[in-house]
Amino acid sequence: MKSTALIIVFSLLLVGCSGTQYRDASKDKGSMEWGPREIKTTVNKMVGSLYRYLKSDWSQPALIKIQRIKNDTAEHIDTKMLADEIATSLIQMRIQFVDDAYSKEAIQEMERGMTGLVDPDSAIPAGNLKSPNFFLFGSINENVRYTGGKKLQYLVVTIAMKELKTGLLKWIERQEFLKATSTDRISF
Repeated sequence: MKSTALIIVFSLLLVGCSGTQYRDASKDKGSMEWGPREIKTTVNKMVGSLYRYLKSDWSQPALIKIQRIKNDTAEHIDTKMLADEIATSLIQMRIQFVDDAYSKEAIQEMERGMTGLVDPDSAIPAGNLKSPNFFLFGSINENVRYTGGKKLQYLVVTIAMKELKTGLLKWIERQEFLKATSTDRISF
């Protein structure tokens, strides 16, 4: 009985001392690496600017397809996470996006519906898929230099939107970060 109680107390101590803490990503103070602060700042700026353009200057229905955001830095940056956050915020603001991820499967369902094997009331009609009128794409670039015992990293995130029928860039925005990190630290 004593050994069981001792095991339970020891287990609770281990769980209590695990060290994992959850924080509010919007209150992140930043670090040497690309992280929540850079993502949130970039998303807020891009979404606000693009939404204003679409509602004020474009003022027509927009169907956007996200293309690749290139990471041209030496740092690992999950650009898909950045793109997903931009799309999520804009979709919540009622901006529409086209996603081809399951187009092949959707076409197969339409074809199956045309065979007569599927109840006509639930069959997916052909001819309703939408094509985008814009591609959203971008890049993350950096310039790094070392001066006075500090690493200075200048990051520039540029996101642009191209109208497909004309090939014209209709919107572009950039977010800059200048990060200074001491290089005189001891690490293990």
